[in-house]
Amino acid sequence: MARKTKEDSQRTRDLILDAAEHVIYERGMSLTTMANIADAANVSRGAVYGHYKGKVELAIAMAERAIHTAPSLERGPEEPALVYLKRYCLHEVHSYIDASSLQRVLFILYVRIDDTPELVSIRERWEQKRAAVIAQCLQAAIQEGSLAADSDVALYTLYVQAQIEGIFSILFFNHDTTIDKWDIAERLCSMGLERLTLPARP
Repeated sequence: MARKTKEDSQRTRDLILDAAEHVIYERGMSLTTMANIADAANVSRGAVYGHYKGKVELAIAMAERAIHTAPSLERGPEEPALVYLKRYCLHEVHSYIDASSLQRVLFILYVRIDDTPELVSIRERWEQKRAAVIAQCLQAAIQEGSLAADSDVALYTLYVQAQIEGIFSILFFNHDTTIDKWDIAERLCSMGLERLTLPARP
């Protein structure tokens, strides 16, 4: 019986977190109430408060669940660093665009949180993790000889991050259905990374 109760509790928790994703995605943090989330999850308000003390605690659990369960992108054992970096950039853009739990949470963290400090902190950790992966790729590219030994890794990391966010903006806000957005994204990504290999201007 205890095992069934634990499973039921987890099922209710998942319903609440799923509902929170959709409600906060649509309404934003400031306009979302615990009652809204309870209604969307089809559970009582007491059930919501039984799992979470308040909206911020619930939103933290929602965000951490999506981020911790997000699929990672592994680098192949013989894969050149810049080839992997291109795949990683496109993987990140897909994370922001393709409908999923992670996509909804990232949209919330960047657009819908109204500067809630605890959620800003989660967003910053996400960005720091992304920056670390990019920097590691760039260091590996230097070791492989595909980037100059004196490449400014910190500056290049910011450049690649800006490229990811720029491509995301082009895809997300462009509603032209006659173009192949992902073909454009891949070409932009290739062009951007090729710039890193050009000789620095004097």
